[in-house]
Amino acid sequence: MIAAAVVLLAAAGCSAGQRPTLSGPTTTAAPTRAAATASATPRPTPSGPAAVTLAFSGDMLVSDELRAQAARDAGGDGFDFTPMLADVAPIIRAADWAVCHQETPISADNSDLSGYPTFSAPFQLARAEKAAGYDSCTTASNHTVDKGLAGIRGTLDTFDEVGIRHVGSARSAAEAARWTIYQVRGVRIGHLAYAYGLNGFTAPTPWSVNLIDPARIRADAAAIRRAGAQFVVVSLHFGTEKVQAPSAYQREVVDAVMRSKDVDLIIGHHAHVVQPIQRRPDGRWVVFGLGNLLAQQALMPGEGTAPPHRDGVIVRVTIAPAPGGRYAVRRVGYVPTFVQAPQDVVRLAPPFSRNRTSAVLRSMGAPITDDTP
Repeated sequence: MIAAAVVLLAAAGCSAGQRPTLSGPTTTAAPTRAAATASATPRPTPSGPAAVTLAFSGDMLVSDELRAQAARDAGGDGFDFTPMLADVAPIIRAADWAVCHQETPISADNSDLSGYPTFSAPFQLARAEKAAGYDSCTTASNHTVDKGLAGIRGTLDTFDEVGIRHVGSARSAAEAARWTIYQVRGVRIGHLAYAYGLNGFTAPTPWSVNLIDPARIRADAAAIRRAGAQFVVVSLHFGTEKVQAPSAYQREVVDAVMRSKDVDLIIGHHAHVVQPIQRRPDGRWVVFGLGNLLAQQALMPGEGTAPPHRDGVIVRVTIAPAPGGRYAVRRVGYVPTFVQAPQDVVRLAPPFSRNRTSAVLRSMGAPITDDTP
């Protein structure tokens, strides 16, 4: 991919439950970052590339069963997740910048692997994500602190080792105080990520994981914009598990966050099923839920052998120059995916799954395009 990433300094889990209010707990939310210095003079229309394509995909959730399949794929030599992602890798690599959602911790040395309810995935998962074409991953989820601060460090150390950028959690207060701005073909894309809660755990430090607080998100969006971002993405880990309609909480959070004109795009995950895409009246976009990209959740009575939690979607967002030195969404396309059992291979969705996903994505009337090859 033709992209490089920089971090600019700013002065600044699977549970079905979610917080009923919009105010975040003060004991776990990261401290407010001071505003970055910027000129008040409006920027002209950018003179960079005519268009940049971003790709986003859903939850990476390695259960005991999926880890066992990766061990079989490795032929007894560790774990190999690359066969599971091989079919969709060309789609991921085709984007100028591709973002995964790493729902669970990753072990740096595979010394503390585990599945539900407190997860830790093999480090080979990060290698497979890099090989598939991912440039960055969000790490704020209800499972971020499953293994405490050591788990956060292991995850981010592993991503650093393989060359994947990350946003949503931090190993130190200094790291938490840095804005994440990607340089993608000369366009500065700011990325923020937050989770609704931590499955009853307490964050090990005030800065280790970002939690949803709309007022804080609006302040962060304004600051990252002042720090130079021309396009701002906010990733939100929220929703009710296995429910495809956005919850009242999701709608409230989205409306509150979108009161900020500094936010261009919201990308959601956590529900483990695909949720709708919305184009708001002002032209900005919300992807409520991307479903599962790579997961093997146990089948429940009545779900059949191909339930919606095997559905996922890769959303392709094309952005283009807009007035004021910014970029705006020009086009949204999608590629439905499906986790095929028993090998847990992520396939281009078969017709029944693609139709199911398309119907959900379009249910709020968004003008989107099926980009399935």
